Amino acid sequence: YLGIDQFESRIDVSEKPVRHIKLAPPPHNGIGKPEDSLINTQMIQPKAPKIDLEKMMVLTGEVLRFECKMANGEPEDELRKLVIAFYPADDETAVFEMPVRNSGHMGGKFAKKERKMNPETGEYFKLSDFYVGKTVYIASQPLQITRADEHCMQYLEARPQEFPYADPVACCKRLAPLVNEPEMNDPMGIEPDRLRELAYEAGVPIVDHEIITLLRRFGIEAETEYQNPRILGAQVLEIASS
Repeated sequence: YLGIDQFESRIDVSEKPVRHIKLAPPPHNGIGKPEDSLINTQMIQPKAPKIDLEKMMVLTGEVLRFECKMANGEPEDELRKLVIAFYPADDETAVFEMPVRNSGHMGGKFAKKERKMNPETGEYFKLSDFYVGKTVYIASQPLQITRADEHCMQYLEARPQEFPYADPVACCKRLAPLVNEPEMNDPMGIEPDRLRELAYEAGVPIVDHEIITLLRRFGIEAETEYQNPRILGAQVLEIASS
């Protein structure tokens, strides 16, 4: 009308849709388990959270122990020895301190048994987060894992899909770039530290747990107490190329 497009200059008077802001659940107060507290905010009549009964029945009583030391650089903590206990039945973690004479610290419970949060991933600790050479943060302390007991090693080796660092075949496949290294074909074997250096130079950094896996599968006992055990590099390359 009169050259004016009234449709384009119209005013929208329709009511905008109502948007309800979803409130975030309150933080856990530290009493009980976080899963129980979360259900209390979602239901009027809360129910117990579901658990994996098959996993609970098969793995109840299973404890995997990793020995560790404090890596905070404090001189008074250098002698302290701790044990990280992981319970695969419910994925809970506990830390115990071993009594050491003249360390100034009493042995006993260092961190209680519960599902603990991994600061690096923002998720609860799982079994793959623990391996020899790894530094984990529990109770705000850096704990460097130095070894695992025999039962723990056998448990991990029996589950190579869940824990590839304990799989000899997977460790050998990673060392395939060393096929042209003459030291790998030495019939007397190669020292673990030298193998680590060659792998690092080839762009394949390996962790301490992989070295232990190779030693358990392809290791040669030291002839004297002053020598280190060696790894048969030829057998490692044979599996790597297969």
